[in-house]
Amino acid sequence: MSNKEMTQARVMKIEKGNAIALPASFVDGISENYGLAIMVVKDKNVKIYPVASSTVYYLRLGIEKLSKSFLEELTSIFEIAGLEDILFTSGICQAANQCFYECYFTPEQLKIEIQNLEARLNGITGVQEATLREVPLD
Repeated sequence: MSNKEMTQARVMKIEKGNAIALPASFVDGISENYGLAIMVVKDKNVKIYPVASSTVYYLRLGIEKLSKSFLEELTSIFEIAGLEDILFTSGICQAANQCFYECYFTPEQLKIEIQNLEARLNGITGVQEATLREVPLD
């Protein structure tokens, strides 16, 4: 591969199991020991994000009624929490009569306790339920 290329690609065989083997040239270019693998259910795309730690959190907001202030409130809470580096976000997605927001992040950047973050997120106008949980390590 040329250093002028912006991307690298390989066709790889997909097999059941927990291990994901990457070509040596990919691994050599990644400076992290872990990877967060996310499958986007609606389009079956799998994305892998290199991370320094094996601890990653999943956040899901069930939004009963999407308010005009939702994004402002969410941004403000993220700023207070020190949550600047979101690995992946679904954006705001609608399913049936409800909206959802999902994202993944590493907790090392947090300035507040995870329980405090969850309580603040539950206070956003229109949020029915905030769920925060650690992503399992395989």
